Amino acid sequence: MFTDLRQIRRITIWGVGLIGGSLGLALKKNGFGGERVGLGRNISRLENALQHDAVDSVTTELREGIRNSELVVLCMPVEFIPTCVARIAEVVDTQHYPIVITDVGSTKAALVERVEEYLIKRASHAISFVGGHPMAGSHETSVSAARATLFENAKCILTPTENTDVDALQLIKNMWEFIGAVPHLLSPKTHDLLIGAASHLPHLIASVLANSVATVETDSGKALDFAGAGFRDTTRIAAGAPALWTGIFTQNADVLLPLIDSMIDNLIEFKTLLQTDNLAEIERVLLEAQVIVKKRGEA
Repeated sequence: MFTDLRQIRRITIWGVGLIGGSLGLALKKNGFGGERVGLGRNISRLENALQHDAVDSVTTELREGIRNSELVVLCMPVEFIPTCVARIAEVVDTQHYPIVITDVGSTKAALVERVEEYLIKRASHAISFVGGHPMAGSHETSVSAARATLFENAKCILTPTENTDVDALQLIKNMWEFIGAVPHLLSPKTHDLLIGAASHLPHLIASVLANSVATVETDSGKALDFAGAGFRDTTRIAAGAPALWTGIFTQNADVLLPLIDSMIDNLIEFKTLLQTDNLAEIERVLLEAQVIVKKRGEA
């Protein structure tokens, strides 16, 4: 198995939207000399990816899409990834050539467990899977928003387990480094806890906040009519694709539920401070948040 990306002749990107398209553009920008194949269900979207130079060729046929590919990157909603791995295995096992599969999904524990259980049960030695999650993106999902620099200096979390092939892990690590990302290794469960708090919970809160503000109106107008930069900055991520985030939330529900409880406790505590007119404690809470945000901005 190759571990050097420069030895790879063909990479298949299954799902050429924002992330998949940006990956294809980044590979070319940084000098990848092999073929970038776009695989998907919608030929018009694939042709759009081709026009944006995100891939070199496109197909809707799985067998053709992964033929002679040494690496497949799955860029679709998390709930579909295990099924796609299974479909690839059915093709690869009949052709007897090794292939490395990775993904860009925002949840990992349930996904990696399902994939590994399937591959172990199938006793397939032709396929190696490495869970991955680049910490980069946008509320946009189309390849039209893709850019070659999306992953530069961005963290990319890889989630190996005791079943992960070391050469496959090195190849995926090298791929992300090749396009300028910074790989970090975490267990699948640790990934889901940390990203649940840092990414999934903020998106959930932004969505709830947007819906809550939308309910406030008087004869003089709606609250949304007077919303400014603060509302825009706080709720921007709620513009993300609902179908994509529904899968993320349900896949990571075990992590999110206690985080929501903690958030509710914090809101109730702040409510009590307001009710008791506790100015000193209100300022303390705001100051702690200010320090956290400023430090994060300087990092």
